[in-house]
Amino acid sequence: MEKDKVKFRQFLCITFLIAIAMKMFMLPVLLMRVSGRDSFIVMLLVLFTELVLLAVVATVIFLSGKKNLYELLKSAFGSVGSKIIITTVSVFYLIKLFMSLVDVRIFFSTSVFGQPLNVWHVLPMILLVLYFAIKPLAAMGRLSEICTPIVIISMILLGCLTLPEVEFGGLNPLLAEGWSKIGGGYTTFSMWYGDFTLLLMLTGKVTFGKKQATGSGKIYFSLISALVAFVFLMVFSTVLFAAYGDMTEVLTYGHNISNMTQYAVGSYKFGRFDLIIFCLWLTAVLLSAGMMMNFFAHGMDFAFGRKAGKGVTVAAGIVILIATALFTDLNRVTEFVTTYMWIPSMIVQYGFPLVCLAAAIIAKIKDKNIRRVQGEAVKSQN
Repeated sequence: MEKDKVKFRQFLCITFLIAIAMKMFMLPVLLMRVSGRDSFIVMLLVLFTELVLLAVVATVIFLSGKKNLYELLKSAFGSVGSKIIITTVSVFYLIKLFMSLVDVRIFFSTSVFGQPLNVWHVLPMILLVLYFAIKPLAAMGRLSEICTPIVIISMILLGCLTLPEVEFGGLNPLLAEGWSKIGGGYTTFSMWYGDFTLLLMLTGKVTFGKKQATGSGKIYFSLISALVAFVFLMVFSTVLFAAYGDMTEVLTYGHNISNMTQYAVGSYKFGRFDLIIFCLWLTAVLLSAGMMMNFFAHGMDFAFGRKAGKGVTVAAGIVILIATALFTDLNRVTEFVTTYMWIPSMIVQYGFPLVCLAAAIIAKIKDKNIRRVQGEAVKSQN
C-alpha cells in the first residue's frame, strides 16, 4: 500500500528530526551535571556512536529489500521468537515515549509557564500521539517534509543571534579531571541515545522512485542528514557547556538550552524570541513521539492480532495518562531512569538493530538457497 510507504526524501527528513528530538532539550544539561565541561567530549563520543548505529540501521533497510520489519524477523526467528522480540522493543518504546513527554513537561514548566504542567495540559499531547498510532507512514513522511525546513531555518536564525555573544573559551581546560567523568556521562543517559533504532520501523517501507526498488544504496545518504543535525546539536550544546563549565552546580533538570540562550541572545533586545524557536523545534519531538507510539501500535498488532492490538494500544494511552497524573515530581522520574534504565536502554536500542542485521543476513542466505534450489529444479526438468 502506498500509504504505508515513505519517500526517500521524507526518510532523510525523518532522520534529521529524530537526530535532534531526544537530545536537544535535556541531554546537554544532564551531561553537564555528571561530566562538567568535559560533556563536550562526551557529546562527541555519543554522536559518533549514533552515526555507527545509523549505519547499521541503514544496512538493515538496504539488505531487507521489500521485506518489512515483521516479515524480516519472522523469516529468521519464526513466529514466536519474532513476536517476543517485537513485544519487548515495543514496551521499551512506550517507556521512552513517557520520558519524551516528561522532557516536554519539564521544558514548558520551567521555560514557558513557570509552574508544573498537570495532566490536563498533557492530555492533548497523549491524544496526538494516539492519533499518530493509527495514521499511515505516508502521513508522518509528509509532516516531516513540512517541519524540517522550519526547524532548520529556526536553528540558523537562533544561531546567528546567539553565537556572537558566546565566549567559547569557557570550554577550557578539557580533561582536567581525567576520563572518569567522561565514562560516567557516556553510560548514564543511554535513554536519550539510540534514537535511530526507531527508523527500523521503516524497513521495507522506503521508496526511491518509480525506477528504483526498495533497498537502494541511496539509503546511506541518511548519514549526511544525521551529520547536519548533529552539527546543529553540537553547536548549541557547546554554547551551554562553555557558559556553565565553571558553575555546573547551578544547573537543574529544568535548566536547558532555552534558559541559557535567552541571556546569550539578550532578551532585553529581542524579547523572548527564543521561546518561539524552541517551540518550533518541539515539532521534532512530537514527530519522534508519534513514531514511538506508531511502533508500539504496529508491534501490538503483530504480536496479538489487529483487534486485540488496537485495544492494547488504547490501554497503553490510558496508562501513560495515569502515569502523568501520578508522577508529578519529574526530577525523580529522571533520576529513576538514569539509575535503573541505562542498561536496558543500551541492550534494546543497540542490540535490536544487530538482531535485525542478523535477520537480514539470514533472510538473504535463505532467499539465495531457495533460488538455487529452484534453479536446480528447473535444470533437472529440462
